[in-house]
Amino acid sequence: MKQILIQLGRIFKGLSPAKRLTLVVLLVAAIAGIITMLSWSATEQYAPLFTKLTTADAGEILAKLREQKIPYKLGDNGSTIKVPQDKIYETRLKLASEGLPRGGGIGFEVFDETKLGMTEFVQNINYQRALQGELSRTINGLEEVESSRIHIVIPKRSLFVEDQQPATASVILKLRSGRWLSKEQVNGIVHLVSASVPNLKTENVTLVDNKGHLLAGDEDTDNLRRYTSEQLDFQERREKNLQKRVSTMLEKALGKGKSVVRVACEFDFIKQEETEEKYLADNQVVRSEQLSSEQSSSVKPLAMGVPGLASNVTADTRKNKAGQQQSNGYNKQDQTRNYEIGKLVSHRVLPVGKLKKMSVSVVVDGTYKKIVEGEGENAVTKFEYVPRSEAELKKIEDLVKNAINFDSRRGDRIKVSSMAFYNEPAVEQQPKAGWKMLLSTLITYGSLIKYLAVAAFIILSFILVIKPLIGWLTANAWEEAELLEQLPKTIAELENEYAQGEYQLPAVAKAAEFISSDQQQALTLMQKWMSDQQ
Repeated sequence: MKQILIQLGRIFKGLSPAKRLTLVVLLVAAIAGIITMLSWSATEQYAPLFTKLTTADAGEILAKLREQKIPYKLGDNGSTIKVPQDKIYETRLKLASEGLPRGGGIGFEVFDETKLGMTEFVQNINYQRALQGELSRTINGLEEVESSRIHIVIPKRSLFVEDQQPATASVILKLRSGRWLSKEQVNGIVHLVSASVPNLKTENVTLVDNKGHLLAGDEDTDNLRRYTSEQLDFQERREKNLQKRVSTMLEKALGKGKSVVRVACEFDFIKQEETEEKYLADNQVVRSEQLSSEQSSSVKPLAMGVPGLASNVTADTRKNKAGQQQSNGYNKQDQTRNYEIGKLVSHRVLPVGKLKKMSVSVVVDGTYKKIVEGEGENAVTKFEYVPRSEAELKKIEDLVKNAINFDSRRGDRIKVSSMAFYNEPAVEQQPKAGWKMLLSTLITYGSLIKYLAVAAFIILSFILVIKPLIGWLTANAWEEAELLEQLPKTIAELENEYAQGEYQLPAVAKAAEFISSDQQQALTLMQKWMSDQQ
């Protein structure tokens, strides 16, 4: 080793000043690069644990991380917390078991620590705060919502129902950049809040976004807007359905890109209800019938004898003789019959969106005739447009009529025309680079990529930089110092050299040179050697 160091010193002294400076700079840069890459690969890689946290949630999460002695980094003004990548999922599960992050606001955990002596007013306030916080967390779970805030007004209960005031609620949403809520999602949020608060109707829920746009709350305007939107959507879906039905048919018959179809429909969106009541005179049914009959008869004696008391009180006078009697009586019959006249009552609700008429425009491409002008190498091929005949257009028109259920009495119109299409050569678009997929792959295999990058840096630095520079610096120094011949060698290297005859070649070359230069003396020397051996 001492001889090697001495020889290296001789080599360094034998270099020119420019080569000495280059060698020193190269060694320093190589050592610094290796140290930098090793230190970078040894550092832990941090990844976001939670992003866009509220101040309260960030404070609670940091306190838990300190208790568990987990290293962390803050970003985005404290709204993002980063931890080592290998501890992300474990830390999230631990924090989730403790209800973190809470998503802003205080939920029902406010009742976990109930104090003695709490008044009913304080309990009601805490219940209202907890309800607002839980609803806010639920709404924040939507992909389009970044944060939300809810204000609920729950009036005091009254002894009289007519004096009871309804509950109201206001919801403020902060949407993510480039996102918006559909009508179904707005209705879902309104019904969610309404169903979570007692005596809260959907019309008493006001929904506003972070730009101040009213999403729900004005019932009249909301209903008008909803009806108009639904009508336009219904008309657009119907037109697209008819257009797709005709386009697919013509595409199969004429070829792709050979036809253009446009459909316009007119609908009647007036909501109508009809109630009709008809009496049928021929349809009579006895509903009730009442019959009554009354008959009475009596016989009275005639006055006879001497007028006075004796003729009235004697037994003989009380006996009536035949032919001396007076008969009285009557017979009464009543009949009441009620008839039910047949009646037909029908109630019809006419469908909303009744098709009044439609217009269909179809443009088809013609055929092209191939024409070759010239001969041989000067031949030029051209295509001449040939419009379609009236018979072909008539067939296409009949097919379209059957496909859309054409009705002339309704006022439907259809027009089929033949026209030359001008198709520019299609430009093949290069697929967009999947940088998102590449980024996710780098994040997933970040630790492995670091070690591969360090190894690649060391290998490429040695092959492309260090080795060529060393070869340039020591091109002549090795010959001057004769370091290779003086360096210690192993037994295996020496045996290999002797086996290959590296040390015998110089002696043989010298003998051949001696024989060729003085053949007589060489012959005399050979004879002397032979005589000595005998």
